[in-house]
Amino acid sequence: MLKRIDLDVVKSIEGLLKNGRKRITIVTHVNPDGDAIGSSVGLSNYLRKLGHFCKVLVPNDYPEYLQWMKGEEVVTVWFKAKYKAIEIIENTDILFFLDFNEEMRCGAIAEETKKFKGPRVLIDHHPHPADFTDITISDTGACATAELVYELIDALGDSDLVDESVAECLFSGILTDTGSFNYNTSNPRTYEIVGQLLKTGIDKDRIHSRLFDNFSHDRMKLLGYCLNDKMVYMPEFKTAFFSLTQEELAKFNFKPGDTEGFVNFPLSIKDVVFTAIFMEKDGKIKISFRSKGTFPTNKFASEHFRGGGHVNASGGETNLTMDEAVQKFVDLVPQYAEELKISML
Repeated sequence: MLKRIDLDVVKSIEGLLKNGRKRITIVTHVNPDGDAIGSSVGLSNYLRKLGHFCKVLVPNDYPEYLQWMKGEEVVTVWFKAKYKAIEIIENTDILFFLDFNEEMRCGAIAEETKKFKGPRVLIDHHPHPADFTDITISDTGACATAELVYELIDALGDSDLVDESVAECLFSGILTDTGSFNYNTSNPRTYEIVGQLLKTGIDKDRIHSRLFDNFSHDRMKLLGYCLNDKMVYMPEFKTAFFSLTQEELAKFNFKPGDTEGFVNFPLSIKDVVFTAIFMEKDGKIKISFRSKGTFPTNKFASEHFRGGGHVNASGGETNLTMDEAVQKFVDLVPQYAEELKISML
C-alpha cells in the first residue's frame, strides 16, 4: 500500500514531538461532530501517552451523545471559558488543527490562533485546504480525519500505543463520518484500520449504541415533525428537503446535535439523490446538503451558499431569510435536472 503521509511530513512531526514534554493544543471546527471530537480526543490521548501535555479546544457546545469518550475531560468549550481557552493557546508549544480546511472554520478561536507564532499542523480530509499551517496532512480519500490520525500514529511507528482509549475515539470518528459505513467507505484501507482498532478490544456495539441510540425524546418528536410536516418532495428532480426556523426548533427544546443525520433520511426515498436541511441559527440560515452517486453537493454549496465540503456531504450558509433561502434552492434545483437524473446511473 502506498504511504498516505509523506515521509518528510512524518519526520517534521517527529521532530516537533521529540526533546522533552511539549504543551500541545488541538483545535477543531464550529459545531463539532463525531469525527471532530473523536479525532481530536483520540490524538490527544495518544500524545499524552507520549508524555506531552495536551488540551482540546472547541468553539461551541457539542452533543451530549459525544461526551463519553475517555479523555473527553481535556476539552474546553470556547464560549463557556474564553479566558481559559486564550491562556491555553498563549501557553502552547504546538498547535494542531483537526477536521477543517480553513482557519475561519474554528470560529471565534481563530482570533487567537492567528496570533500563534509556533508550529502549526493541519490534519484533515476535506478538499482544497487553505495555506495556514506549517505542516499539512490532507487526504480527501480518507473517510474521516480520525482515519488520518491513525495513519499518522502508524507512520510514527507508534501503532502499539493505540489502546482502547485511543481506538474508541478514532473508531467513533470513522463510524459517524461514514454513517455507520454507509458512505465514503470504498477504500479497503478504511477497513484495515478499523480492523486494527477492533483488535484493541473496543466494544463496537456499545460505541454504536452510544452514538446512534442515545437521543432524547424531544429529538424523536422533532424528527417526526420534519418527516410528516416539513419535508418537501420534488420527485421530478430526485430531490427532497426540510426547513426549520428557530421558533420551530424551540418548540422541541432543541439542543446541539438534535438534527444530526436528519438530512440523510430523505435519501431512503426511492430515486431521491439530493437532499438538504435549512436551519435558522445565529441570524443566518445554515444548510446541510447530501447526495448519492455523482451529484457534487460541494460544488452546489460553494457556488450558491458560501459553502463547501465533500462531493456527497457538504454545508453552506446565507444571510437571506428562511423563505428567501428556500425559494432560491427551489429555483436552482431545476437547473441541475440532468446532473441529478444521471447521478446514480
